Amino acid sequence: MRAGLLLLLAAVLSAATAVPARAGLVTRPHAKKPLSDRRAAKLVHRSRFEPRPANRAATHAMPTAAQLRAFRAQSEMPYARYVTGHFTGTTDEVTQWAARKWGLKPDLLRAVATVESWWRMSTVGDSGDSFGLFQVRRPFHCTEPVCEQFRDDAALNADYYGGILRSYYDGKQRWLNTVSGDERSGDERFARGRGNTAAATCGPRSARGSRGAGGTPPRAATSARSSGG
Repeated sequence: MRAGLLLLLAAVLSAATAVPARAGLVTRPHAKKPLSDRRAAKLVHRSRFEPRPANRAATHAMPTAAQLRAFRAQSEMPYARYVTGHFTGTTDEVTQWAARKWGLKPDLLRAVATVESWWRMSTVGDSGDSFGLFQVRRPFHCTEPVCEQFRDDAALNADYYGGILRSYYDGKQRWLNTVSGDERSGDERFARGRGNTAAATCGPRSARGSRGAGGTPPRAATSARSSGG
């Protein structure tokens, strides 16, 4: 499962390095700081579209200063200092916000959330170790009690995923260079001389077997109409 999603993300993101940033899935140049929370929020297309009403508590949660200090104290993610989770809205708005903040196209994160959790914050994978929209995984990305934040706060979950994805794109992390076989080949296809790594995945395809009711993917995950791209 890990190799499958790594290859999926590597293949998708490699398109971003083959064309100018404006035309691809990465909207800001290599190694640029993320947008401020407020500036990213202004780029979100607001609407009433909410395919997962059960996410409401999680999409309207906000981490406290103490919770963020606890998260940063244990996180080794290079961009952890920029992760705040300071946004509330619908599931799609949260996903847009994280994408805009980290210089990624919203459709990229929509697609990842579809694969990882079917847009359900309640999704738990990897034998109970991966949580939420982007399946942030214990113990690789959090330990208790910080993991609880990723279970309960959609914006923090998405913000962290955007940050770790960007850190791999920027070459700040090189975990994929330590593995072999299919995972490494996906890494090398993505790199194109700068990042040397493909994409970080928190809980690679961990939710694939837990979609439960199944059904069709959220409409915004298959169409750019809700955000204009």
